[in-house]
Amino acid sequence: MLRIIKTEFLKLKRFHILLIGLIGMTFPAILSVFTQAVATGEAKKQYFDFFALFNSTIWNSATIFMPVIFTLIGGYLINREYTDNTLKNILPVPVSFQRLLLGKLLAMGILSVLFGLYSYVVTLVVGLLFGITGLSAAVLFNGFLQMLGTAAFTYTAILPIIAFTSRKPGIFMGGVIVSFLFGYSAMFIKNATMRSLYPILSGLTVMRFDTATFMNTSEPGNLTLSMVSLAVMLLLAIAIVIFTNPPQTVSNHKKRKTAGMFLRQGQKN
Repeated sequence: MLRIIKTEFLKLKRFHILLIGLIGMTFPAILSVFTQAVATGEAKKQYFDFFALFNSTIWNSATIFMPVIFTLIGGYLINREYTDNTLKNILPVPVSFQRLLLGKLLAMGILSVLFGLYSYVVTLVVGLLFGITGLSAAVLFNGFLQMLGTAAFTYTAILPIIAFTSRKPGIFMGGVIVSFLFGYSAMFIKNATMRSLYPILSGLTVMRFDTATFMNTSEPGNLTLSMVSLAVMLLLAIAIVIFTNPPQTVSNHKKRKTAGMFLRQGQKN
């Protein structure tokens, strides 16, 4: 499994999709500053410090950018095996399709956390460039934990979407659209119980993220329900991987290879 993960990271260096991810994860912090600059009246925060900047960036990341970027890159990594026609060479090694898929999903999980770290650094740089005040060790530490935790839990929330759309070639872009709607819809959920159960928001609840500013509510989410919600998404993704069969093209390749072996043996006899 470690070799599969290592191989995926080596492949990433050759793919331009990683650059798209880095560019995409730069926007949450910039959008936070831009929104504050153009906001008027009650929408404008009176004191927009680093604490508010980190909160706004985390909210933008979890509801808009992370679901799309994680699904796009994760789906792309899996779909490349179809488009490059490499599965027929990998699976006879032997590496089962389930093991290969699991390794790719784990690699994307690690990459998601690294994207969270990257977003944290970008937020810090953007804040300093725009002269945001209120930087302290406590704000830095809290922002660091929440950013990385949000990245990991957001990936967990959309993991079944990536796993499901990996079952057939060419449909991962549909998963990207579903993930976008999945994340964007979180903005309209006000009820505390629903916020706790909705996977995208469950991660924010677990990380003790204050959603009151963004959802006009002061009622906190339920930590237990949120953890159960994320656990269900993780188990669902594992179940999808376990019950995913190799693509038909690979199965046919194996059949032809096996038939060829028997034919050669028959010719020898």
